[in-house]
Amino acid sequence: MINLTKNDISLIMANSNYGVCYEPIIRIKDMEIIGYEALSRFKFNDALIPPNIIFKALHKDLEMFFHIEVIMKKFQLEHRPNNKTLFLNLDPDVALQSKQMNFWINLLKSQENIVVEIIENTDEEDVEHIKDFMEWMKMNKIDYAYDDFGKPNSIFFYSLLETAQYIKLDMHLLSTIRSDKHYTEFVKGIVQYAKAKNKYTILEGVETESDLEIAKSIHVDYIQGHLFRNQFTTSWMQ
Repeated sequence: MINLTKNDISLIMANSNYGVCYEPIIRIKDMEIIGYEALSRFKFNDALIPPNIIFKALHKDLEMFFHIEVIMKKFQLEHRPNNKTLFLNLDPDVALQSKQMNFWINLLKSQENIVVEIIENTDEEDVEHIKDFMEWMKMNKIDYAYDDFGKPNSIFFYSLLETAQYIKLDMHLLSTIRSDKHYTEFVKGIVQYAKAKNKYTILEGVETESDLEIAKSIHVDYIQGHLFRNQFTTSWMQ
């Protein structure tokens, strides 16, 4: 595991070693692309590094985290694919201050067809941050998604499930369905709940034709994953 210092991260940004991968979100009934999730990408010592390494380090300096996310989100919006909904990951820890939240609201409201994926951290204090973040989104009529639903060791947020316009089902659900066929009924129940509440479900981590068949069997609305990697697009800062 790479341990990055603040200076390492500053050099990554100063040397423009960052970019974005747009992962398509596919409507399952006709296999058409309806949108993209913007995924941050970074290089260190001329090699790609997992983004979570950067973000884990940035949680030690939330002011720096905010400033880097400003750079990343502006870049992701600037290079977004045309005429498609864009799903942006945003951590409530970069919106703890009113001035920060106001910045995000103004930026997001200046765009069309944006869905914010609310990133969950696992500490109890973060629960309150997420609630505050949700309230800001609702007040300003910005669509948001419940990300990683069903992920192991994650916290269940009923209020987020109730108010989010999209429910993103974690890829872990696929392996659980394979090991326990009865679990399929639970997942179908979530999908049916979403349909009854006029929400949309997105199954993440679809990597094989077998995964695709499971997705069809539980009747999700949309899918995404490496099965469609030939349709990924990546932009790097020049």
